[in-house]
Amino acid sequence: MWHGCVEAPSSSHTLRAVEGSAGRLFEDELERLRAGTRNSKHHADSEGSLQLAPLELRRNDPNVRIGQPPPDRLIREVKQKEKDIALVDISASQDGSLRKQILVPAAVDAPSVYHGATVRAQITAACKNSRSPESCLLHGPKEHIWSAACGARCQLVELTISSMKLGESCVASSGNAELYVDRALGIAGAHEEVEYSVVLKDISPPWPADCRPSALLLWADEQKQIATQMLQQDQVHLALLKFLMLHEMTNRTDTGQPNSHTELKALSRACRLNAAVCLGRLSQWRRVCEICSDVLAEDPCNQKALYRRGQASLRMGLAPAAQEDFAKALQVDPDSKEIQRQVSYCEKLLTLPIDKTKRGERSKVDNKWA
Repeated sequence: MWHGCVEAPSSSHTLRAVEGSAGRLFEDELERLRAGTRNSKHHADSEGSLQLAPLELRRNDPNVRIGQPPPDRLIREVKQKEKDIALVDISASQDGSLRKQILVPAAVDAPSVYHGATVRAQITAACKNSRSPESCLLHGPKEHIWSAACGARCQLVELTISSMKLGESCVASSGNAELYVDRALGIAGAHEEVEYSVVLKDISPPWPADCRPSALLLWADEQKQIATQMLQQDQVHLALLKFLMLHEMTNRTDTGQPNSHTELKALSRACRLNAAVCLGRLSQWRRVCEICSDVLAEDPCNQKALYRRGQASLRMGLAPAAQEDFAKALQVDPDSKEIQRQVSYCEKLLTLPIDKTKRGERSKVDNKWA
């Protein structure tokens, strides 16, 4: 510890904010001296004058220099910075399962990334849990140019890029090999968790600013085909993100032409139904029911929506609701063998006794579809 002298305002004046870095550091100490300085032998009689008062600062480091903050304050500042870390959900299902950490935020008016836009980004990949510095770095830092959300990079990078703005720098990691494996970058699935650091350097718009409705509809249809291919290749998260993006874009686009408006509505409905398939792959059955119910509000006889909502209800243990949806779907398509089989299964499930002697048998039937 050490003793020093600081200048404190007179007791007859309200304590003002002390200017300068040292003043800000010791402002709380000066506040605690307010009462003590009134009885100090150094107190001046004239109003507005300054006096010296003894001040004691406890420091763990005896060699610390005057003007440096105490170590305990440094620890508090570091902890406060850790609390202020910006985490953003980048999962397509928006369930918090995948997040990125923003290192350098973009400007408020910076352009965002659109699917299909040409992006230039610096990518660095590292094994997050590696103890050896030699095996920690897996790729980069190196700049890459590709069309955003088209599957050229792994799902983790594509999901990260799709949520970024120009000038932003962030980090995202995952222990799921289906998300971080990028064969083009030479990153295989042999690591427990891979972390990607991404810096977005440049964006080119996917279409001109004066794009006509016909060209916009053509672009949206191409993106839908790409998303369908991703789903067939088990890139479920990226396909879901693209289907939901296309639904939002087509739903808020007003072409002013009846024919184009009808085509956009049909495209939006198809994207929602495909998004329901993706959510089913991720076992988010409640979200499947919500999306299918939204489609059925517009088209009550949509067979795909009825069938997929029936499947989701069955997985959640709601056999009566599932039977009702399957029965309606069978009315739309009486020749469907699959729907007939689902209706028969629901009838069998509902006729099973619920007493204790048959409870095990019913559980086996439920587990078959769980």
